[in-house]
Amino acid sequence: MNVNEKGTLGLIEVIRDLSKKGYECFTPLHDYSAVDLIVMNEEYKTIRLQIKYRESYRDKITVDFKTTVSGKSVPINQNAIDGWAVYCPEINQVIYVSKNEVDLNKKGFAFRFKPAGNQVNDNKEKLKLYYEYGSVDEWFKSAPC
Repeated sequence: MNVNEKGTLGLIEVIRDLSKKGYECFTPLHDYSAVDLIVMNEEYKTIRLQIKYRESYRDKITVDFKTTVSGKSVPINQNAIDGWAVYCPEINQVIYVSKNEVDLNKKGFAFRFKPAGNQVNDNKEKLKLYYEYGSVDEWFKSAPC
């Protein structure tokens, strides 16, 4: 699969997941926005998502704070989004990661499917497990209108 096909599949899986949870989903009409999906709850509150399709490498998922616009890699406008929805095909799940849960001063964030094995450097920051991130339902509690 090429990058565009993966992006489309990721978007479809995120919309499917959110629709099953009772949310309405809206997509932009063009391909140059940091926002891939706007999600609205029944109280008409919205959140703005950047969608990612990510396969693991050694049980680790990495998401850079970049996106592809017209075939070029550009930094994500972090002021334009509330977080990420990461579709992981190995576990067939969408992981929702709020901007409040990551260090925006870094180049990106990463998480694992299962705890890492032999930790060589105990001083190194341990990555979160995918299920340690909050649910998208929690985001709406603090979302502005």
